[in-house]
This record gives sequence, C-alpha cells and structure tokens, in this order.
Amino acid sequence: MPDIDGYQVCSTLKADAETSDIPIIFISALNEVFDKVKAFQVGGVDYITKPFQPEEVIARIQTHLTLQQKKHQLRQQIEQHQKTTEILYQSHALLTSLLNSSRDGIAAMQAVRDLVTGEIEDFRYLLVNPVFAKLLGKQREKLTSKAGQKKLLNRLTPGLFEKFVQVVETGEPLEQELGWQTDRGKQCYDLIAVKLGDGFSITVREVRD
Repeated sequence: MPDIDGYQVCSTLKADAETSDIPIIFISALNEVFDKVKAFQVGGVDYITKPFQPEEVIARIQTHLTLQQKKHQLRQQIEQHQKTTEILYQSHALLTSLLNSSRDGIAAMQAVRDLVTGEIEDFRYLLVNPVFAKLLGKQREKLTSKAGQKKLLNRLTPGLFEKFVQVVETGEPLEQELGWQTDRGKQCYDLIAVKLGDGFSITVREVRD
C-alpha cells in the first residue's frame, strides 16, 4: 500500500455503513503504546505485535467472531423488542379508543382471594370505560384504585356478587337483565359477564325498547 497505511484502511472501512461492523485486528511490528492507541482510536478491536504465533492469531479471530455474533444477536433482540413494544402500544391505543367510544358500559374485574382459603372475597376493577363509570356515578380513577366492590355489586342487584363468583369459578358466562338507578331514573339493562383470567369482563347495554 504505497499511498495508504493500515490506519487509513481501518478508518475507511469504519466510515462505510456496509463494512463498519467488520472487526479489524491490527498485526504490526510496531510495539509502541502510541501505535496501539492509534489503532484502537480508528476502530480496531485488537492489536497483535510481531513476531506472533499463528495459534494466537486464530484464537483472537475466533474470540472476535464470537463477540460479533453475540452483538448481532443482541441487535436482533433489541429490534424485535422495539417491534413488540410498538405493537403493544398500538394495540393499547386501539383498545383505549374502542373502550372510550363504545356506547356500552364495559369493565374488567379481578378476583381478590383470601390468602389462606383461596376463596374469592371481593373484586377490584382492572379497567372501566366512561359509560360504565357514569352508570355507577363514580369517577374511573376511584373505581380502578381500590377493591371493596362486594357491597356495591349486591346493592345494585341482590346476589350479583355471588353470581360473578360463579362466573370466575366455573367459567360459565352470565347473562342477566337488571334495573339500574341512574340520573335519568331507573333504567333497564342487559348484562353479560364472561370469565377473563382470574376475574371477568362485563358488558352492560341499555334496553331502549
């Protein structure tokens, strides 16, 4: 290389997107600290001084190829994680939009179990859409921040809490018509509850006819 040295070759390779990831090992008769530092500054990953043993060179090449492979795998995992995060974000945005625009009252509740017996002693809200919160006359934040729903459910309809327990324990959906006292007076609604994990989802639709 009459017009260019190894440092310039390394710099050129590192400046090109297609070759920038290739690990570059310097082999040189120069053994000064300055030369080694310069090699790493321009992008080298290793520096071997002459004379050298072939076994040493092969071992270092294998090490850097392994590191490069791990780096590539890590990059793929990061890209996959970013794609998954974006999908989850879009799914959450779509779900939020559907819940907030629905004319039906929609909620999801999780069982609160006794630590000793494992029996369901209450429920807590996981999510509540605006229509459902309005039907209860409550703020969504207050509903989703605490348990203590047993009394409220049975106040709406006697025995409703026990019916929801059966939905969770048996997996059998519940369909029921019930009267609900709202700011417009007593209204009639169709309620559907379906098991969801260790809890259930509720859909409440006003019967207009």
